[in-house]
Amino acid sequence: MFCAIDRPIIEADEPDAGINIKKTDHVTDMGGVRVLPYQREISRDHKACILFLLDQSYSMVEPLGASDRRKCDELADAVNGWLYNISIRASGDEGIRDYMDVGVIGYRTDQQASPIIQSALVGPLAGRELVSVTDIGNHPARIDTKMQRIQDEETGQWMEFPAESPIWVDPVAEGSTPMCHVLYHAYQVLDQWIRQHPDSFPPIVIHISDGESQDGDPIAYAEAIRNLATNDGNVLLFNCHLSMTQAQQILFPSSPQGLPDDLATVLFNMSSVLPEPFYRHAVAEGMDLQPGARGMCFNADMVVLVKFLDMGTRAAVQLR
Repeated sequence: MFCAIDRPIIEADEPDAGINIKKTDHVTDMGGVRVLPYQREISRDHKACILFLLDQSYSMVEPLGASDRRKCDELADAVNGWLYNISIRASGDEGIRDYMDVGVIGYRTDQQASPIIQSALVGPLAGRELVSVTDIGNHPARIDTKMQRIQDEETGQWMEFPAESPIWVDPVAEGSTPMCHVLYHAYQVLDQWIRQHPDSFPPIVIHISDGESQDGDPIAYAEAIRNLATNDGNVLLFNCHLSMTQAQQILFPSSPQGLPDDLATVLFNMSSVLPEPFYRHAVAEGMDLQPGARGMCFNADMVVLVKFLDMGTRAAVQLR
């Protein structure tokens, strides 16, 4: 039997550089051994929650990897594609099934270096931090026509054709990277959601950034988020780093040894260990993972970013 882990306590009103977050993590299950099954069936009665945290700082105007497109453009495309796919996956004969809440929060600073932490959704859903997958499917901001590329399986040639693409998120790039502030804000959003859904599959946070925190050390804030829990396990925090270089890509590492720099080590320490259902799913998809693999990606390009989003969420969605 799994017993809920008490929520961590954050003794702070707002994050500041050097602030200490005090937290508790009382385990009340069998013999003091933490049991995190991540097996709750996802349904209308026990909804899932996926929360995206998007870096919108000025450096996101840089190209992503070998692409000539800006990081912010590629990121918006990836998130819009994920939102479109999840709304299709939730569709049935009766319409879009309301089994998931989704949030997309952007973070940056203004010209006075004040943090801007707000919903990145545009159109009818603008300003809302968590919305149902039903609202996602029914209320895109607009439908754009974009050129899609597919490869002919027989000839290997690439072909382009126009396709309609629903848009919920637009690219933004300005200011610096107030990572501690967005993690603090995410903690508040998730704490409230968990109080309303204590028996649901734990929320999943997908944090995507291209640089270091510029408002302090984010480790304690990330740990506070990971210490939040439903009765089915702790919140999962996955981190993806976008790069403008064609450096070695690191996906789901199991150890900080061999990571290229301090930023990679920080993201590793911020990230959750992949629970067994996620680990099994990744291995079934042909990934070579080691025990203790964490939900982290470093030096991602567009291909790896899309794979990361899929791996970070599909295992949970398939449990319903």
